[in-house]
Amino acid sequence: VPTEPSSSSSILLLCDLLRLGTNATRGCETAKVSWVQSALSAETAANLAKVGGGRRTKRGGVAVIVSCLSMAHRHTASDDDERRLRQQRLPTTTEACRLLASLCRYDDFRDPSSSSGATGAAGVNTSSAHEHAVEFHRAGATASLIEIARTELSRRGGGCEGGSTEDATADDDDDGRSAAAALTALRVLAVNDEIIQTMVALGVLPIVTEALRRSSSCSPTSGTGGGMETEEEENYSPGAADHRRFAVASMGLLRNLCGNDEIKTNLCLGSSSTAASGERDPSPFRTSSVLPYLLRTVQRFSSTALVQEHGCGTLAAMALRRPANARAILDAGGPRSVLTAMRRHDANVNVQRQGSLAIRNIVSRLLRDAPSSEGAASGGGALPSTSGAENGGNERGAVRDAFLELGAEDVLRNVAGRHQGSVDEAYAALRDLGCKVSLVKFSADDLQSAGTAAGNRGMMMFGEKHNSNFRPVYEESAGLADGVENAVSQFGS
Repeated sequence: VPTEPSSSSSILLLCDLLRLGTNATRGCETAKVSWVQSALSAETAANLAKVGGGRRTKRGGVAVIVSCLSMAHRHTASDDDERRLRQQRLPTTTEACRLLASLCRYDDFRDPSSSSGATGAAGVNTSSAHEHAVEFHRAGATASLIEIARTELSRRGGGCEGGSTEDATADDDDDGRSAAAALTALRVLAVNDEIIQTMVALGVLPIVTEALRRSSSCSPTSGTGGGMETEEEENYSPGAADHRRFAVASMGLLRNLCGNDEIKTNLCLGSSSTAASGERDPSPFRTSSVLPYLLRTVQRFSSTALVQEHGCGTLAAMALRRPANARAILDAGGPRSVLTAMRRHDANVNVQRQGSLAIRNIVSRLLRDAPSSEGAASGGGALPSTSGAENGGNERGAVRDAFLELGAEDVLRNVAGRHQGSVDEAYAALRDLGCKVSLVKFSADDLQSAGTAAGNRGMMMFGEKHNSNFRPVYEESAGLADGVENAVSQFGS
């Protein structure tokens, strides 16, 4: 691998090799582990360390990718030659980000008995995604990816803001693909709180806010935008794939960042310092609330299942243990967005599960913090006040009605409740909404024991003597005539 590719042929060769690595490791856990743990000679490792910012790692595959990311913006675009060189390196940056994302994602779902992947004690494929993410983070990939995302977003300018992309150039498209690849790579690296905190310290919050803002203002089509496009327009218009890819990357990173309670509150409600001062942040990347951008992106990419899944999952994470976030989501129209996604993607179990979780987290948190009738009525005064109880009852009713008036009960019962992967979440959401619901569970052992018992008992056939008083054939009783005469004489004719 050339450590400082300058010619077009070297850059193209490196780009092809990275693309080959992505295709070779996709869906094969053994190939991912072999790539990451590959060894390098001492001389090659030293050269890669220079390119990669001086950090050394024993993992050869990690060192190669980090070096590719580090040299992506090594030169500034000061003249035409540098601009041309940067444009040539953009595909290399994109492919390096995609290879990193592939190595840190578990996608080997083959049968362990028929695959050559690493198997654990339970006889299933063992994922190395978390370990690989930590390795890349320690090698300095996080800082390089954030710098790439920041630079490409700034070079992309307004993008397709306003809905028109007629003036967009091929360079803008390359910048958008590189930014989307960097955001996707950051998402797979955000696997624990330590890495997320490092990302925040390096400035990821204004980056993801700006990315969501552009996704919300960027129509999935190349037309005039201005609303929710049809599925045909969204899927087959020019540039639709790039726009969807950028929206999915932005939403996916936002969803993973919301695993931290403090960070998700900052993202949902906005920066406290900016809100307190009331002044506009002069930096090009604002840290205002991402909630309006999130809901607008979900609306614009309504037929993209992955955007809907990330959107519902982000709302569920934001509302968890945070009543202020749940109230903000409710007031911003979150219930309608969640239920619309669940109706449109009724066959996608991931959308149904995340949508049910979002409903449950929003409702349960707000109902739990609403004043209870018992606590409000048992005041310390001589005459108990019922105003608190009335207000609490009204608030609880308003929270439930916000979902029930939009048809949440029907969606949870007849859509989410049909899928085995979302039935538990749908049951919990219905319960918190105050709907009558019952859940019957059958384990594999119960079904097997029931089938065994039925097999031992056999099927009841007509004519079998299960009842001793039942006679399969007609036979005249011995004392039938005498019995009839006695009955007539006793009760009359």
